[in-house]
Amino acid sequence: MSSTSLVRPGLTTPFSKQLAQIRVRLRKKVSVLSANDVRRARIPYYEAIASELYEEGNTNAAFLVLSLIKYEDQHVWPTSDLSVECRRLCYSSKLLDYFRTALASIERRREREQYEQEVLELLAVARKFASDPEKHWMAHQFFLITLERNSDCRPAACRLRTEAMVRYYYGRFLMVQRKEIEAMKQLQLADAAVSKAIFEGYPVGVSLDESGESLDVAINCLLFRVNHNAAEDCKESPMWMRGQYIRDAHQAALKTQKATIMSESYIDYGHFLSTEGHYPEALTLYKNAARQAELDGSRPDLLCKARIAQASTYHRLREGTKCKAMFQLVDRMTSRDELSLCRASYLHVAATIELEEGGSSCEPQSAERLMAKLRQAGNIYQHFQKPDKMIAVRCLEGLVRADAQFAAYVNLIPAAVSTSDAALYRMIDWLEEARVPQRHEWAPDE
Repeated sequence: MSSTSLVRPGLTTPFSKQLAQIRVRLRKKVSVLSANDVRRARIPYYEAIASELYEEGNTNAAFLVLSLIKYEDQHVWPTSDLSVECRRLCYSSKLLDYFRTALASIERRREREQYEQEVLELLAVARKFASDPEKHWMAHQFFLITLERNSDCRPAACRLRTEAMVRYYYGRFLMVQRKEIEAMKQLQLADAAVSKAIFEGYPVGVSLDESGESLDVAINCLLFRVNHNAAEDCKESPMWMRGQYIRDAHQAALKTQKATIMSESYIDYGHFLSTEGHYPEALTLYKNAARQAELDGSRPDLLCKARIAQASTYHRLREGTKCKAMFQLVDRMTSRDELSLCRASYLHVAATIELEEGGSSCEPQSAERLMAKLRQAGNIYQHFQKPDKMIAVRCLEGLVRADAQFAAYVNLIPAAVSTSDAALYRMIDWLEEARVPQRHEWAPDE
């Protein structure tokens, strides 16, 4: 069809209303349509492709093309952008030619009972469209078709292997769409298929093409990530729900045997136990996290995070010497890069613990040192655009700054309440002296 015949494409061309008549014509076995026939009779190109597939005996492929066109017409909203509309299946000769070849090959596999190859070719079609946001609906349809056709695969080892692979890629696709719960279900089923195959004596020795990683490890890497994301998303939910996601993520992380993933999982699980007040158990997890991070060496941020968590837990357990020693170790680690989130986290946590121990109420020098730490942490958080953490440290800095002055203010209030004007003026003068200057010293140095 020429572009000149398309007036508001997708709106004035009711393809879904024509599909029934096209199906009837196909069942009557109309002759194969040549390019000249298409131009002369103005027959849509998709009808010509469907006709060719039907005449070659690929009936399922012909009707699938028409069904996909109908689905897109009914469920994918039209736009006023001609360049977008031209990429619809009913208009795109490139897509139709691809389906002409791919679906014919897939149907031949089915006729020859080569079910494993049929499933793998269907999976290749689904993965092709999974990378195109405009065609995610098509990828979704092909993933469902692939799972349905997988039931014919024989023997059992083959069926379990292909099922695990299809569900892995489907789960990864759902994660991209932020459908975490659906992705989790697919990945759990994939992991169950691998476990069943191993239990029945069918080792799943499959490596992924793009990474060379074994299938069972790849599945559990995604299972860890999807459960981790779900735990982050339900912070306002009941604690038991978040705990279940964290435990599931930890179980998947241990199956991967990857040091960085296990380290991250140990830290997450430790934070959860710490919030529940189980400090000895949390400390054990933090030590495991630090051990795994040291073993790998590629993520110094995880090692720093684990050691900061250890120091904080030592403080909760009232083991001040160990807490101080751990903070000194972190200080040496982070001092090499003053502008890092690890450095900011260390300064923030160390200052918070010192405040809890009353460190700012002893001497002015101690208060100045605490404020300098918090100011540096706030500037780093501001640099990395972490507004929630920046506000937290600014508030702590304000509390430290006000600590000594507030005591003097409280002493002046009883006298100011009396009828003595001199006492009232003394309090006003004090407030003027304590007023924060116009150029706030929180601002980063120029």
